Amino acid sequence: MMCKYLKIFWIVLFAGCSSQKDDSELFSLEIEPGQQVQHFSAEAGFNWVTITANYSVEVSSSQEWCTPFMMPDYTTKNLRITVAKNTSMEARTATVSLSGMEAKKIINMTVHQAGVTPVVKVGKTTVELQDGVFDFTLDVTSNVPVVFDKPAWITEKPGNAWESGVKTYAFTAAPMPAGTLLREGDLTVRTVETFAGVPPIPVHVTQTTVHRTRIIAHRGYWTKSTGTAQNSLASLRNAIELGVYGSELDVWITTDNVLILNHDATYDGVNIENSPYAVIEPLRLSNGEPLPTLQQCIDIAKQQTQPNKTKLIIEIKTHSNNTNNKRCVDAVVKMVNDSKAADLVDYIAFSSYVCEELIKSNPQHQVAYLNGNLTPASLKSAGYWGLDYEQGVLRSNTAWISQAKAAGLTTNVWTVDDAMAMRYFISEGVDFITTNYPQTLKELLND
Repeated sequence: MMCKYLKIFWIVLFAGCSSQKDDSELFSLEIEPGQQVQHFSAEAGFNWVTITANYSVEVSSSQEWCTPFMMPDYTTKNLRITVAKNTSMEARTATVSLSGMEAKKIINMTVHQAGVTPVVKVGKTTVELQDGVFDFTLDVTSNVPVVFDKPAWITEKPGNAWESGVKTYAFTAAPMPAGTLLREGDLTVRTVETFAGVPPIPVHVTQTTVHRTRIIAHRGYWTKSTGTAQNSLASLRNAIELGVYGSELDVWITTDNVLILNHDATYDGVNIENSPYAVIEPLRLSNGEPLPTLQQCIDIAKQQTQPNKTKLIIEIKTHSNNTNNKRCVDAVVKMVNDSKAADLVDYIAFSSYVCEELIKSNPQHQVAYLNGNLTPASLKSAGYWGLDYEQGVLRSNTAWISQAKAAGLTTNVWTVDDAMAMRYFISEGVDFITTNYPQTLKELLND
């Protein structure tokens, strides 16, 4: 009897185990071939996947940005996988798990999402600014932060903070230096971080001006009829009032390093470079003024309020030796710099030593050579800003004006007092004419 019961027990137990195994084997859960791995761009989106199962299926994701959802009523494309936008440059991966029969059957699929692909586009790669136009804009499309590398003469306007997408960025160019007809440089748009395949984008900016001959009043604007003396404070004020480009003045240095205005080496028999200021101070010009100091002229020039300020065209006179020449150069440059008046000064000299010392002290100095014995090519290679030659020199070397322009040098001619000669050099396109009659030249230029 006992054997009979044991036999029945084993039959039931075997049947039960066989039933469970059969149930497990009957469960089906499959992903359509080729869909086990899903790929997404960085943008938000979704894909449909076909899951075949004969029981209910549960889904889960290893990452919050990836959301799977099973649609039980669909026979195909019944699993929707949704991904949020990836704002990072890095790709990311999630695992979507599907399970059935109380997790006795689990399969996994992989979801890959690309990182943001950096994009930078600029609406134009050239900008041309004509005479008197200083402001310009650039349309930049980018999904990564960008910055602008600019020449010193270009600045950004307020509100240029980076924004993703398409944005118009605003810039302004500084007025061109007097006598300059063309200026160019690259404004480069680049990403803050370095990304492969995203090179900096140069935008070539050119700035041009319509040529205008400008006036330099020789030793200031002085007239015999008004009793205004050359190289006087009154003549400087007259030049400023007339609105000319520059007022030329002649500078010497005393033994005690005072910078004095006078054309000749001596005044009333007093040699300026061999005398202390105490000896010179009592001297008077024809209009009763003392001989001015350079500092007084700088102070007057800095008081100007008009947009186009009259410059001081400082001629450093050729002293009797290079020791005094060097003393004068150093003292003038120091005074100009200490007075923060560099933008109000151009330099000229007959002495190549003086000019070269000025250039050596600061390559940005606008130095023009007066002596007339150097070609434009020689001046350019030595770092000069321009030539400033007597009219006979330029009439004898007719190609020098065009050669100087081609080399990027300014051209000045002195001292032109005849109206016919003024017209000739205006027609030749010189940048500056130095004259004792600035009012006459102004009237000609306004015709």
